[in-house]
Amino acid sequence: MQQLAPWQIQFCESWQLPHDYAENVTDALSWFKSAVSDLQQPICIAISGCQGSGKSTLSAYFVAYLRAQGFSAETVSLDDFYLSKNQRLELAGSLHPAFETRGVPGTHNVKAAQTVLESFKNRKSLVLPRFDKSTDNPLSEDLWTKVNAPLDVLIFEGWCLGVPPEPKERLKLPCNQFEMLQDHDASFRSTVNTFLAVDYQSLFSKFDKLIFLNGKSFKHVFKWRAEQEQKLIAKTGRGLSEQQIEAFIQSYQRLTEWGISQLPKVCDFELELDAHRKILNRQRGK
Repeated sequence: MQQLAPWQIQFCESWQLPHDYAENVTDALSWFKSAVSDLQQPICIAISGCQGSGKSTLSAYFVAYLRAQGFSAETVSLDDFYLSKNQRLELAGSLHPAFETRGVPGTHNVKAAQTVLESFKNRKSLVLPRFDKSTDNPLSEDLWTKVNAPLDVLIFEGWCLGVPPEPKERLKLPCNQFEMLQDHDASFRSTVNTFLAVDYQSLFSKFDKLIFLNGKSFKHVFKWRAEQEQKLIAKTGRGLSEQQIEAFIQSYQRLTEWGISQLPKVCDFELELDAHRKILNRQRGK
């Protein structure tokens, strides 16, 4: 086992991870060091991957590395830009009932995310929103992360980052029970695809580099999501039951599987994961 730097030991202990986590992501860190080696301009690194694939952990690991080297860095999630419950209810009333549930393109405040990235690129102070999944609403704004000094690096992570819109032909057939029963006319998935094609591609274009954590199979998502909910319940006393998780993730399935097929073609670095998030393979992308 490799000898760990003090910042790596501290990170693993604070995140309650075994020390071999650092060894598992050695190649990812090597790629990251190369990507940020010339910090003459602010760099935004995006990390994409299905739910529970380890995006938040890897984002925080990269930030810990940067801070240990004396750079200023922060991380934010696409999840932090979710619309409030009331805003999603409005969408559900005007577009489709399924928009009440957070998750798919259309349920985020993309303009706010673009404003954050523009402020970051222009070395201005910024405020990073934070979302509370236990209440299904954004945290109070006084709990958001205020960044007064210019950042060198911003890590932006999210489950659908970099995913291109689907061809219309692919939208015709349902991919699961949710689509068969609640979207039999394909209106919901078509609207989601329009959001992805217009608003989200504009956001994605602002990323300098894209890492893809390839979970390889949607079957892993339930297991990984259940682990997330168990941690959330232990921390807050609130979270989804297994039945609720199974229903919740079905709205993600279509774009998750599409991303698995497409992101290896467009990402800058790919990590293939097994069912336990162990890295099977790593390779540079485009």
